[in-house]
Amino acid sequence: MRILCAVDESPYSEYAIRETARLAMNTWANVTILGVHRDSALVKRASARDDVDLVKTLRRYRELFLTYFQESGSPYDTKRCGYEFMLLANGAWEDLYLCRSSMKELKVRLRAGNMSKAILAEAEEDESDLIVIGCDHDRGCIWEHEAALPKKVVNGVSCSALVVTARKKIKNILCCLDQQSVSQETLEMVNQMVTIHKARLKIVGLSKGKELKPDVDKSMQFILDYYLAREITPSISIVDTSELESFLAQESEQALIALVMGKKSLLSKTLSKKKVDKLVEASRSSVLILR
Repeated sequence: MRILCAVDESPYSEYAIRETARLAMNTWANVTILGVHRDSALVKRASARDDVDLVKTLRRYRELFLTYFQESGSPYDTKRCGYEFMLLANGAWEDLYLCRSSMKELKVRLRAGNMSKAILAEAEEDESDLIVIGCDHDRGCIWEHEAALPKKVVNGVSCSALVVTARKKIKNILCCLDQQSVSQETLEMVNQMVTIHKARLKIVGLSKGKELKPDVDKSMQFILDYYLAREITPSISIVDTSELESFLAQESEQALIALVMGKKSLLSKTLSKKKVDKLVEASRSSVLILR
């Protein structure tokens, strides 16, 4: 798994780093921390780069991330050295002093120029599976120097996106999905979020009309069995697509909202980009878009 955490110097980015670290603890993901500076000329001057506030912030975020992995055996240890017996060509074993690189990548990168375009470019080039980004939810989920950036990123990336909009502890996770097209990778990602937050899980399927078709009922049973096998007991309900928008608006006051937005899913057809923007902007909790 490859996680891209896009940050700036605002307090909400620290919460994004902490959320990324929690996920990485469970998944041992390859992680990139990305900052984007608007002044390309300044970034290109090597003599001035170390004095740029964003550079100092990026280095501080790296140290903050690594505090979650202080126990021995961290996958992000940059260099692990020690004596180890190695088999020689003549059949003897020699105790050699060896240094090994980290098992997983932790990269800190700096780009310059348009912030949202730079983040989208990094996500594509790095082949990210998940992008994590914070925002100021008190002002409608904005970024300090490019207000609409979180919404541009959510709708612009082809991978999954987690918008960290709340500082309060996450106690409930509501996963809304098209039960007939959900993947095991998606179910596992929700499992990771439930695990790291020790949260209660509510699964919401979709219907058109009041009655469930037999194949829909069977799909929901598969999802229930998946989580029960992992010692997670979710509540399960069905919401009609005509009531979905108002339902999510109400639930987002108390729960992290996870939306499974497959290209051909009923959920993607029901929630337009504008409706997703509205949810991200108005939500009092974090929003996870799974693709």
